[in-house]
Amino acid sequence: MDKKEESDKKNGYPQLEGVKFHKNACTITKTRLYSPEHVSTSGLCAGCIGCGLCEVGLKAKTGRTVFPSPFGVAQFGAEKQIPNTEYLQIMPELYGQGLFANKVNTEVVLGGFKSKIPLFVSAMGSTKVASDKNDELTVGAANAGIVRVLGENYLITFGKEKLKKTIDLYKQHQKNYGGFVVQVNANEHKLGLAKIASQLSADAIAFKIGQGAKQGLGGEIQFTGEDKAKKYAEAGYDIIKRADGSYERHAFPGSLSDNSLRETLIEYASYGLPIWIKTGMGRGIIKLISALERIKKEDNVPIKSLTVDGFGGGTGMSPWQIMNEMNLPSASLFTALKKKPSFDIIIAGGYATGLDVAKAMMLGADGVAMGRPFLIAVRQKNGIENFCSAIGEELRMVSATQKVDSVSKIIGKRKALFALSREAKQMFGITTEPKDVL
Repeated sequence: MDKKEESDKKNGYPQLEGVKFHKNACTITKTRLYSPEHVSTSGLCAGCIGCGLCEVGLKAKTGRTVFPSPFGVAQFGAEKQIPNTEYLQIMPELYGQGLFANKVNTEVVLGGFKSKIPLFVSAMGSTKVASDKNDELTVGAANAGIVRVLGENYLITFGKEKLKKTIDLYKQHQKNYGGFVVQVNANEHKLGLAKIASQLSADAIAFKIGQGAKQGLGGEIQFTGEDKAKKYAEAGYDIIKRADGSYERHAFPGSLSDNSLRETLIEYASYGLPIWIKTGMGRGIIKLISALERIKKEDNVPIKSLTVDGFGGGTGMSPWQIMNEMNLPSASLFTALKKKPSFDIIIAGGYATGLDVAKAMMLGADGVAMGRPFLIAVRQKNGIENFCSAIGEELRMVSATQKVDSVSKIIGKRKALFALSREAKQMFGITTEPKDVL
């Protein structure tokens, strides 16, 4: 074992060689099959001997659904293969005025904030993997000229003083771009976080309705300490004591109706900040978009953006089966959405490159949010700044192939996309016929 492997093992990072999704065994859940060469449709070994090494065996031992392991130390994304934007090709435009790629303007206004590229740091809050690099994420986003969204449960976990220090840290490094957005979930709503965020000079409030990796479920963490358990329980979190004496904290997923949505957003508008919304791909999302549009217009609520998180996004805090067996790619929203609303639509879940961002925008998105790529980038010196620079370069290249001088001009260029399979055509509403694009 080399020094890196020893360090990874000491810090709890998994040795993930040969990872492959399987419905009943995966390195990520530390389970395996006795006879992986012969697997039945149930996911059980065709020649099962009842050894208990698979997920069925683990559930039989623990009485719990399976979470990725090590929980809270690393982030995991769904591996199940379903049609995604990888199955879309970008077709270059032959006619029109050519231009050098480095002359393309990548600056946009995203969610009401001027941004150097149409990308922002997706909501990451109290999880260990994000909070360990909280300051670096904050400074990096500010230096890169993009929005930093601070995720849920930060206030209850670290306190008001730490929240203020994080907002102030962003402001100290901000240079005419970006903004600091504080996310509020159902539990934090009761704690008055939206008002607190406005008092601490946050630039916007993000109301969380859901997320892609576990739409309909609240966030979870594992922790130790009876005092913490008591504090979280008093704040309305569901606390589960585990057999080993540790605890789990589950945030309330929230209840949604047109009336409750309207009342909440009107209250948030009274704090004088722009409002962002965060949700996942679920039944009723078109109805939700219509409701937000009505509330914005009828009640003069400053809704600036809706972030839609979909399949492929990751979090180490989601049940493994839920991550893989629920949700759709967020870009498929534009197959069902007949008319863009007056606020920005930003999509998330499974995006990592400038070409991913370009495809999302060509399908109809105003921009993209990323989480795990920033957790990788932040571990390098000036990593977030460098990563954003590379994303910008790729976006300029795509824009140049489309004969446009600004990345904002590729939004909605669906006719320049070509689907590589019938399934991708159905998912994204993009042609599989060369005659339609040539």
